[in-house]
Amino acid sequence: MTLEQKHRPQTWEQYVGQPKAVAKVRRIIERPGFDRGAFWIEASGANNSGVGKTTLAWLIARQLADDFFITELSGSKVDKRAVEDIESAAHLRAWGSKPFKVWIINESHAISQGAVDAFLTFLDPLPPHCVVIFTTTRSVDEGLFGDHDSGPFASRCHQITLTNQGLAEAFAARARDIAIAEGLDGEALEVYVKRVKARKNNMRAVLMDIEAGEMLTE
Repeated sequence: MTLEQKHRPQTWEQYVGQPKAVAKVRRIIERPGFDRGAFWIEASGANNSGVGKTTLAWLIARQLADDFFITELSGSKVDKRAVEDIESAAHLRAWGSKPFKVWIINESHAISQGAVDAFLTFLDPLPPHCVVIFTTTRSVDEGLFGDHDSGPFASRCHQITLTNQGLAEAFAARARDIAIAEGLDGEALEVYVKRVKARKNNMRAVLMDIEAGEMLTE
């Protein structure tokens, strides 16, 4: 198990650097009466990898659903048939301790055009206690789905935009805590800040450096 997998945030408090996104998400899913919804989590622009898209999706999912009823898919594998399978499963009752069923679709800009059409029908409206979370490094713009207008798709989703700015201090502190817990720390906090900046705020890359012993002193 990699450090990224072992130390993926399990609570909102552990998920650092994206307070505006967290606040928006929690306002939505903790609102009395919330019983379904779709989210478009994007980190577009340069240096957008490793800033927490999938982790945020899993935090949402695990607040709402038991793991058995959380399905993670790659957008490149999602075609019209896959959406039909999701729709069929959506009408089954979740019998766990939490009432929701959640689908996380990573790299959602890669879904097929047939899937785009199918989702437009499925998402409007979603069945009760169903949530679909799309994560992507692309913004919902005119060219997102080729010849398809992305406007109707975007209008069916809560759009959550993650930043890649101002993350160094928060990411460095979290990374150092992980390094200490793993016995792989030997540097001051400011060294971690420099490392995060050098890695362009990619937390995944920083954790790989720690795993390789880069933060140990000789």
